[in-house]
Amino acid sequence: MQNPLQKFGDHFHLKIGQNPDIQGLQDFKNRLEKDYFSEVVVRTIPINANSTNLIIELDCNFSLVEILSHLQKGNWGATSGVRSTSPLINALDSLRKINSKIIDIEEFSLYLKDSSIIIKNIYKNSIQEQLNAILGFTALHYVHFTKKMTETPFEIYVPVFGEDIFEKNTQIRNIKRNNNHQRDYFKFWGLYFESEEDALIYNLKDKSFIPGDLLMLND
Repeated sequence: MQNPLQKFGDHFHLKIGQNPDIQGLQDFKNRLEKDYFSEVVVRTIPINANSTNLIIELDCNFSLVEILSHLQKGNWGATSGVRSTSPLINALDSLRKINSKIIDIEEFSLYLKDSSIIIKNIYKNSIQEQLNAILGFTALHYVHFTKKMTETPFEIYVPVFGEDIFEKNTQIRNIKRNNNHQRDYFKFWGLYFESEEDALIYNLKDKSFIPGDLLMLND
């Protein structure tokens, strides 16, 4: 049986570079490792001569509930400063200051002991702006999407779109036109469970699972 992680990966056809022409990537990586208590891998996607996107992977030796607990206590990925900026924003701002290229995050993955959270970019700077909110919503909905704390999904994919919900793929066209809004992160998530053969769509508004096929980004 194909690994569900590979199913998601099959939808992405990105040219990923290991040695990009970006200054300060090692310092950027080190800062994330310190603030998120994780081993970090950073890869690049060259967009054009003036723009590069990042794929960021964090491997953290905590469970999902532990991460949410530490987040709420403010000792993991804590916000700081008057603007309550996240460690990701602070590290990214420093990286941008020493580079002339436009830098954005294409995908952010958090791999935990019992689960993983995969977040896709849906508009300019969307991941850096919404990461803490997404993690906050994960805590808020934890009881509901874990089936009243009986089963933790081993993958949470943010966001997804249901083909039977959206007519004429309007949301997908919006993404391609960079015309989405932050609220699109908080409508539908895709969840994989060991007890389920296929992914389930979680409706954040109704705090429930709904039927339908997943429509993945970059299809």
